[in-house]
Amino acid sequence: MTGYGKCVKRNDLIEISAEVKSLNGKTLRTRFSIPRIFNPFLNEINTLVSKYVKRGDVDLYVYYRLSPDVTVPISVNYAEAVKYVKAAKRIGAISGREIQISLKDLLSIPEIFVKEELEVEPFKELLLQTIECALKELDSARKSEGEKLRNYFLERLERIESVLLSLEGQLKGIEGKLFQKLKEKVQKLLKGEELPEDFTKRIELEVALLAEKQDVSEEISRLKGHICRFREVLEVQEPVGKTLDFLCQEMHREINTLGNKIKETDITDPVITIKTEIA
Repeated sequence: MTGYGKCVKRNDLIEISAEVKSLNGKTLRTRFSIPRIFNPFLNEINTLVSKYVKRGDVDLYVYYRLSPDVTVPISVNYAEAVKYVKAAKRIGAISGREIQISLKDLLSIPEIFVKEELEVEPFKELLLQTIECALKELDSARKSEGEKLRNYFLERLERIESVLLSLEGQLKGIEGKLFQKLKEKVQKLLKGEELPEDFTKRIELEVALLAEKQDVSEEISRLKGHICRFREVLEVQEPVGKTLDFLCQEMHREINTLGNKIKETDITDPVITIKTEIA
């Protein structure tokens, strides 16, 4: 199922926002775009995502902003500063000109001032709460889409059942239709001459054999069984995409077999309609 969720939470130290989106997929695949400082919590984040999403492609984005009251410690690399000063003096000696290194010059050198790592453990609880909040919103969106799909499938199943009922009615008395059709073909070949009685009986026998070959009661019974099973699966509260896909394949196979058996009867519209609904 597709879905989207977003959540923002804050405390006195930090504000964290999380966005998560999902697309359909056969397996669970996750992609995280989170700040490096939260890498120690990747295992917990993975566990949290798998709790709410079993299948699909999931993208998670996390952003943060520290409170102005939170200061990041900065250390000075004095050894590096001394190297720059000595290098400037050597260049001055070679060029014959004295080079003065000001404090402003030193401040512009990023290697001299290093931000120390933040202590991220105090942020862990809020981080996981924010991600879970976004996942709950995603889960709600996915369930809403699932309910719409369920209603859509039920409408299609009702349509198939209605057409199947009509087809069963058209198949009643099929032997009479086949007999008349075969008789007309023979009369056309005989150019309108009256058929001998024994020949008529032969036609009736052939029609009976043909009707037996075209008996589709088993296909209709299995098709009804698949429809019933489809409805049952729609009520299961877990991923059922693979099962529904299999049932669609089986229903398509049954209607194909049915259509091939009755192709001599010119009853094609119901078969085409059912194929369209399944597809």
